[in-house]
Amino acid sequence: MVSPGTSSGRTQSAILIPVPAADAVVGRWRHEHDPVAMAGVPAHITLIVPWLPPGEITPSDLQELDEELADVKAFDFELAHVDWFGRRVLWVAPEPATPFLRLTTLLADRFGTPPWDDEFDEVVPHLTVAHASDGVELVPMAADLAGRLPLPCRAEQVWVMVGDGHRWYLRHEVRLLE
Repeated sequence: MVSPGTSSGRTQSAILIPVPAADAVVGRWRHEHDPVAMAGVPAHITLIVPWLPPGEITPSDLQELDEELADVKAFDFELAHVDWFGRRVLWVAPEPATPFLRLTTLLADRFGTPPWDDEFDEVVPHLTVAHASDGVELVPMAADLAGRLPLPCRAEQVWVMVGDGHRWYLRHEVRLLE
């Protein structure tokens, strides 16, 4: 079992799309094998992490986020298939991925906050299910998940969450247009 907290162990904020429909399928594994789930982050697809330092987020930043997302429509997608980052992180892929990539690019450009601090060459929209640790075998989880997919979902909100290194809290939410 992994320990709860932010994935980096430090204070940070994130912009994400909650995926409540996924909880019935991935919830039990996330709560056992994903530290951010244990720290209060629901099933989600990350758009930007880290975003702004939590103590520096102003009402003006949140208003700017609201304005940037004011014309964005809610959209349907499905959690289509299981995939891996190496053999240590099990995740589920949303399809289509394009709406998530567009939102990530839009917000990264607007706020000057590249996703994952520009650590990766490619942004891969995903819903993390589990991190391997202490000999935990993820292959049986992947096989079970594959049999439960595809799962229809709808992106209706964008959340700003802040983490203090131990727990994550909802700071702001934006409802997408219907």
